[in-house]
Amino acid sequence: MQKISFLVLRIMGSLIFITAGFNHLLQTAGAVARLEKAPFAHLTTWLAPAETLIILSGVGLLVGGAMLLAGFKTRPAAALLLGILIPITLTVQIGAEGFGPLFKNIALIGMLLFFLVNGAVHYGLDQTLLHNKQLKPAFKNKITSKYVAVLAFGLLMFLGSCASGTTVAQNTTAPEAVATQTGKKYAVLISQPNHLKAAVNTAQTITKESRYQRESFVVMACSKSVEAFVKGSDLAPEFEKGKAAGITYRVCGLSLRQFNIDASTLVEGVEVIPNGLTYLFDLQQQGYTTVEL
Repeated sequence: MQKISFLVLRIMGSLIFITAGFNHLLQTAGAVARLEKAPFAHLTTWLAPAETLIILSGVGLLVGGAMLLAGFKTRPAAALLLGILIPITLTVQIGAEGFGPLFKNIALIGMLLFFLVNGAVHYGLDQTLLHNKQLKPAFKNKITSKYVAVLAFGLLMFLGSCASGTTVAQNTTAPEAVATQTGKKYAVLISQPNHLKAAVNTAQTITKESRYQRESFVVMACSKSVEAFVKGSDLAPEFEKGKAAGITYRVCGLSLRQFNIDASTLVEGVEVIPNGLTYLFDLQQQGYTTVEL
């Protein structure tokens, strides 16, 4: 049972990194947004653009997680994952709200340190390869081939289930919210008037023709940002640029009342939503990738 417990620890721990790697590669925009908003993002983004870092870390998490799962080159795999996890913890988790994600990463670092010191311990490919050195060549090749085949089949089944889950999640959005079968949907919650410029610039960058395949882009204005949509605002040119870029504008009714702004004084082309935050939750349920500025 003790040997099996080491195997279970290695398998369950590796699945965390494999799943995180898929998230970095399949949901790059959301991961980039989280990194750019992180309190200490500047500690890493000086090395390379945030998008490049997310993609590289996604590849590293997948490779390291798969090696840890197999118990193959376990110590180098643990070192690779530590080299990715520690910078993520320092830049994204420290200073963020709540301590749950931070101490989750600390627990994962402790697990990786265990495998860095001890290796796969039991039932790993490292032990199999070491044991097979004492066997005859033909018999050794037979055992190794079977082990690798079973491991590869299990890993492919897991990766296939992850891909299927992603496809199902993308296809369960509300019918009225689906613009096309391939287009992706984005929403930005802004709280300050000058945030409008950043939102418009983003919409102009992630076009339908870009790798983001943007089909729908919603700007939800809450708090003080509603002042940017009053007729005669200095940000009127940015508003028009956003309309030309295909932005759909929504304004929070609660915020209008908070700042004593009459809905009739707003520029044409915006829709007043009773509660901007609940509307953003609705968009998330409809498959939108959301970012808060």
